[in-house]
Amino acid sequence: MESSVTSVELVFVLSALFVVPLFIAAAIGYAAWRGKPKRFDREMYWTAFVSAGALAALIIVYSMRMQADIKPTRHILGLMGLGLGGVVFGVALGCCVGVFTYRRNSVSANLPT
Repeated sequence: MESSVTSVELVFVLSALFVVPLFIAAAIGYAAWRGKPKRFDREMYWTAFVSAGALAALIIVYSMRMQADIKPTRHILGLMGLGLGGVVFGVALGCCVGVFTYRRNSVSANLPT
């Protein structure tokens, strides 16, 4: 029983840190490449990258340093915090990709024909 619980936790941790953030980053990068949202520009993507990265680091480090061996509820909270940190890390990666893939609407596309 113990090894099956440990393997489920391992799969959760690996997917929270390596799989989910990549899908979120790809979605945000694709949206940036398409020029969406309209009110974002490179500077806004850069600001969102830095702030989301700092928040993700804070959440992940807090979840890892939490004394989860004492109570099972803390253990579950630590896993939930790690999952949330993985999602926020994916947003940060997506904003980092958005810094490089962002493109404005071309001027020639807005000219009347």
